[in-house]
Amino acid sequence: MGKRSIGFLIIATFVGILTGNIVGEVLNVIFGSLDLQDNVVQKVLVDPLVKYVFPPLTLNLIVMTLTFGFSLNFNVISLLGIGTAWYYVKYSY
Repeated sequence: MGKRSIGFLIIATFVGILTGNIVGEVLNVIFGSLDLQDNVVQKVLVDPLVKYVFPPLTLNLIVMTLTFGFSLNFNVISLLGIGTAWYYVKYSY
C-alpha cells in the first residue's frame, strides 16, 4: 500500500460499503419491477446478511433539535464493494 494512511483505507472501505448498499438497493428495485421477488438470486445477493441499526440520537440545542441515526445492511454486493475498495487502495498510484 505504500504511503497510504490508515484513514484513507477506512474511508475507502466505508465508501465501498455504501456503494455496495446502493447497488444492492438498485438491484432490489429492479427485481421488484420485474416481479421477481423472493427468487434465489435476490435472496443471495440483495437480502441483508447482517443489519446494523444505530438508533436515533437526539441532540437538543435550545434553539433547535438535531436527530442523527442510520442503518447499514451488509449483503454480498457490499462485500464486493469492500473488495473493490481494497483493490483500489492497494493498486492505485
